[in-house]
Amino acid sequence: MSAHGTDPVRFDGRVALVTGAARGIGAAITARLAELGATVAAADILPPDRWEDALPAGPHTRHHVDITSAESCRRTVAEAVAAHGRLDHLVNNAGIVGRGPAATISEVDFDRVVDVNLTGTFRMSQAAYPALRAAGEASVVNIGSTNGHIAVLDTLAYCVSKAGVMHMARVLALEWAPDGIRVNAVGPTIVPTAMTEDVRADDTYMADKMASIPLGRMAGPRDVALTVAHLLSPAAAMTTGQTVFVDGGVVIH
Repeated sequence: MSAHGTDPVRFDGRVALVTGAARGIGAAITARLAELGATVAAADILPPDRWEDALPAGPHTRHHVDITSAESCRRTVAEAVAAHGRLDHLVNNAGIVGRGPAATISEVDFDRVVDVNLTGTFRMSQAAYPALRAAGEASVVNIGSTNGHIAVLDTLAYCVSKAGVMHMARVLALEWAPDGIRVNAVGPTIVPTAMTEDVRADDTYMADKMASIPLGRMAGPRDVALTVAHLLSPAAAMTTGQTVFVDGGVVIH
């Protein structure tokens, strides 16, 4: 029996740090973890007035983080530990998208997407590592994408950054297993959030996208959150280095 008691999906007494927590998938993840008893340190670069109200009343805290800064990542981890006494779980959800043909995308735009999505996930993971190692039975989930597994037109930087985030989970899982830290990734298909607002307004794009999803619908933020919570929880105690696609079957083609 795990040290977490009889219910292997609960997080009572555990602390989770979620990046990109202000809205969309991140807000759904913070809400789900809080439902399951976690104390959540919710972090985002957005100002407080742009946050969705996803956190219930309780011991949860909000933090300002810029994942393009290693110092900001370290400070956010320190704030979470100072507020809650420990850190058991990390969700690397913060990310951006950039679109445009590979032949003409600027190096600046390419670098920005990779710096936030891929290097930002590295910065946050490295910053959290000492606290996670000290916690015992810790876990990390990186938010990848089906775009990191299949080729998608006009999203080169996003695709390769998400492929990197999912492979990073495998490498960190190998390195950190002796420390009792599990690392997995989740790969959603298109989710109706602010990040996809532009393409969801394109009827031709959406007809093609829906045709590629065997289950015939987008993934909701809560679909993603349910899988993230499972992978973080003791219910997934023997699962590490894996990517679970929450995609209605996109990558089985």
